[in-house]
Amino acid sequence: MENRNEQQQKWARQLAIYAEQAVLYEAVLFPKPGLVDAQNSGSHSDMDIYTFLNSATGLVEGFYEFALMGLNWQGEAKKLFQAIRPIGITAEKEMFKETKGINTHKGIIFSLGIFLAAAGKVLQAKIMKEKNFPVIEPNEREAIFIYIKEMTAGLVSNDFKYLHLKEHLTHGEKLYLKYGFTGIRGEAEAGYPILQQEILPMMKINDKDRTFSLQLLEILFYLMASVEDSNLVHRGGMEALLFVQEEAKKLLKEEKKFKPTTIPKIERLNQLFMEKNLSPGGSADLLIIVIFLGKLEALF
Repeated sequence: MENRNEQQQKWARQLAIYAEQAVLYEAVLFPKPGLVDAQNSGSHSDMDIYTFLNSATGLVEGFYEFALMGLNWQGEAKKLFQAIRPIGITAEKEMFKETKGINTHKGIIFSLGIFLAAAGKVLQAKIMKEKNFPVIEPNEREAIFIYIKEMTAGLVSNDFKYLHLKEHLTHGEKLYLKYGFTGIRGEAEAGYPILQQEILPMMKINDKDRTFSLQLLEILFYLMASVEDSNLVHRGGMEALLFVQEEAKKLLKEEKKFKPTTIPKIERLNQLFMEKNLSPGGSADLLIIVIFLGKLEALF
């Protein structure tokens, strides 16, 4: 039987594969209103699907390192979060190298990094008991979310503590000061409640009558209807966020379940979002997390 180190490396590689698959699934999914997809670049004039594919392949090593850190970790949860931050910085540099300076996946590096490390930590208990990479159980998924809350406790207050002293603020920092938006940091610190309470329960209903892409598009719209997406606020203020949420709610109410006939309606929304320069990138990032968790649970 393999020794512990070999098993950890093997499992870290599998977690990284699931993470990369999740990023690629989201990239090629279409039509996605305002977002880069396999058909067009949405509201992004500086990137296309090939930029995203280049970026995704450059992130694999970072995903592996996040997972391996979690599989090896013996200390406190909050210290694990600090330990993976340098991995995230290196992964961002790789992304920018592959995209020639364009930010395609900065947000998802943050979130997937946390999920990969937490999943690795939770799977430690099985590392020498099972030869093959396991399908995680619902209680293990729950444990991942609990551990993420422990990892990120106090994150918002710590990261935004000294904003008044900073000369150059990021988009997220500006939105925090202007609107009190905590963005993806707040989502992580709260344990990604929208995923736990609303989206993941939907995934349990395995709908054999619909294509996988239609199911993913429907999940994307549920996210767009609920997420406080800082990408949208940055582009068009609170009006943009409310507009996208209302349009998503309207389509979900109208369609009940997404079908092939829903696609032209999404394409019309894409044109509208492009005209208004809107891109629900925060929702797209959360869709990637949903796909990653679905892979862990062998749902798809």
